[in-house]
Amino acid sequence: MKRRKPGPAGWVVWTMLVGVAWLVGGCAGPGAELFPIASVETRVRADGTSEQWYDMDGSGRADFCEIASEDGRIVAIGYDRNGDGRIDEKIVLADVPPEEHHHLVIILDSIPPLMVEEMQVQGRLRYFPPTSRVVCPFPVMTDVSLTEFFGLAPVPGVEASYHDGQQLRGGLGVYLHEENMPWTEGTHYYLGTKRHLYAYLWHRAWYLRDLRRVQEVFAERDRQGETLTVAYVVGPSALGARQGRDGHAMGLVALDRFCQEMVHRTRGRVRISLLSDHGHTLAPSRRIPLSDLLEQLGYRSVTGPLRHPDEVAVPEFGVVNCAVIYTLQPERVAGDVIALEGVELASYKHRPTDGAAGHEVVVLSRTGRARIDRNAAGFRYRAEVGDPLKLGCIVNELVERGQVDQDGYIRDGVLFEATIDHVFPDAVYRLW
Repeated sequence: MKRRKPGPAGWVVWTMLVGVAWLVGGCAGPGAELFPIASVETRVRADGTSEQWYDMDGSGRADFCEIASEDGRIVAIGYDRNGDGRIDEKIVLADVPPEEHHHLVIILDSIPPLMVEEMQVQGRLRYFPPTSRVVCPFPVMTDVSLTEFFGLAPVPGVEASYHDGQQLRGGLGVYLHEENMPWTEGTHYYLGTKRHLYAYLWHRAWYLRDLRRVQEVFAERDRQGETLTVAYVVGPSALGARQGRDGHAMGLVALDRFCQEMVHRTRGRVRISLLSDHGHTLAPSRRIPLSDLLEQLGYRSVTGPLRHPDEVAVPEFGVVNCAVIYTLQPERVAGDVIALEGVELASYKHRPTDGAAGHEVVVLSRTGRARIDRNAAGFRYRAEVGDPLKLGCIVNELVERGQVDQDGYIRDGVLFEATIDHVFPDAVYRLW
C-alpha cells in the first residue's frame, strides 16, 4: 500500500480550516503584563554593586529598583514607597524564607541555548545564574523529552505519527487529540494543540497571550496556597519558525520582562526555573523525501502490517533532525539509507542469530560501523570499521586512566562525563 497524498477534498478541508483560523485565530486576547523595557536611572555604589531604577506606575518617577552584585546578577530588590527616591523596603532574595517561595517552572519550546548565553552577557535574564545545557533523550523531540522529564516514559511514538506494529497510526488526528502527549499531566498550563495553528500564524500575539495565561494560573494557584506551578509555552517555537533569530530575540526579551514583573509583583517570593525541551539551530534546513527515496531504492512504502522484507513504513509528520523507519530488515535498510544525502548516521537493534540473550545497537556512518552493548558493568562501544560516533580517542583515554574493564565495558557515569561536550553528547546511552 502506498502512502496516499491529499486529494482535492483534503485540500478543501485544510483550506477551510485555515480560513476559519484567519477569522477567529487573531483574537489572542490581551498579552502579559510586562516589566518596563528599560530603567529610568542607574546608580553605581562604591562597593561595585548597582541599582537599576524603574517607573512601575507610569508616574514619571522611579519607584522600584533591582540591585545587582558586582558580577551583574540581581540579588535584591527595593521599593520606594513615599516618593523620596530612596529605598523604603529592601528584599534580599536569598533571605526570603523557603516556606514563602512559590516555584514557577516554565518549559519553553525550542529555545537556542547560545542565544540565552548571549542575552545574559548583554544584561538580560540577570535573575538567573549562567545557563546550563541539558543532554536530552534521543531523538530530541518535545513529546520524548518532556515525557522523560516528568517520569512518564515511554511514549507510543517518537512523534504523533508512528507504526504500532499493525498500522501506521496518527498524524494530525493524534496530534490534535494529544494522544502522544502524556507529559501534559505534569503541567498546570499549556496551550492545547488545537490552538497551535493560531500560535504559529499570529506568533507574537499568541506568545504574549500565553505568558498572560501563565500569570493568571500562577496567581490563582497562589491564592489557593499552592507552592508549585508548571507551565509549557509553545510560543518560542513559533517565533523561531516564523522569524528565526529575530523572533527568538523578541521572545527572550519579553520572557525577561515577564520574569522581572513576576519578581516585582510577588515581592521576591517567586522562584523561577526556565528550561527548554530542545533547541533551535537557527540554520536553514531542507526536508529529505525519505519515502520517495526508499521507493527509488526498491522498497515499498506501506501503512499496514509489515509482511515482506522489501516493505517499509515511514512516519513523516514533523521530525526535522532524525527519521524513523519501520522494517523487517533493519540491517539492509540502514545500510542503504546511510548513502542518501543528508543522512549522517543510522542505527538499529540487532539480536544475535545464535539465539543468545540480549541485543546490540549497531551504528553506521558512510564509512564505518560500530556496535554498542551493555551489561552490569556498563556500556561497551566497539568500532569494527571506522569510528561512526568519533569515540576512539575518548575510549583510549579512559583505558589509560583504568576506567575500562578487561572486557571493554565502561560505567555509564564515566562515559557520560567523558562525552558530555562531544559532538554527539552521551551518544552511547542515548542510542541504547
